[in-house]
Amino acid sequence: MRFFLIYNIRFFFTALVLILISFSCLYSQEEGSKIDLKNVNVATKRLPTIFLFGEEYTTRDRDELLRAILKSQFYRPDLEIVINLQEFISKRSFNFRHKGPVYITIDGKRLRNQNKYNTASLYGQGGDSQLLKLINKVKNVRIDSSLNGILERRVLKKEIKSINDQIAKLLENIKVEIENDTIFVAEKSKEKALKKFYRIKNKQEKKLNDTKLIEINIISN
Repeated sequence: MRFFLIYNIRFFFTALVLILISFSCLYSQEEGSKIDLKNVNVATKRLPTIFLFGEEYTTRDRDELLRAILKSQFYRPDLEIVINLQEFISKRSFNFRHKGPVYITIDGKRLRNQNKYNTASLYGQGGDSQLLKLINKVKNVRIDSSLNGILERRVLKKEIKSINDQIAKLLENIKVEIENDTIFVAEKSKEKALKKFYRIKNKQEKKLNDTKLIEINIISN
């Protein structure tokens, strides 16, 4: 009987030790796999987006793009824009490229060529702080074709073609020599008319190059 009691005590003690060890291991595992939600990004932050001709795309560099465009001389014909975009569903990546001047509107107001964002000499650091403030408030960005620009370009092309036709017709009836930008004509009256046509043509071609076909609409909170 005494042997049986000692055996039971030993068995109970052994079982108790095993339970404590198992509990300790389980507690250690749970502590080791504990997730600190403060240090883990539970939900991935939504990437910035741009609406390009009505379709929404993600772009990681949207804020940098806006900063560069707003600080640039966006009204110049030699402006070049390259945007890295990604489709939502297919995740297909591609580039949108544009060369030429653009319209910019902020909350429905057309931005002037010389403004507080791209005229550092006038606004200094104040312009940079206002630019940062605007970028932090941006809700969405839309890039669309400018209907006014498309119509204006169409009209200018027709006018330039008409001027070229008149120049060609005039040149058929006179003897003329052209060296670089200098025109030599025997008849002074026709020389004057020819120079006038070329002046008008150069003026319309400059307007054509300055025509804005893209409009960037920035909407803030």
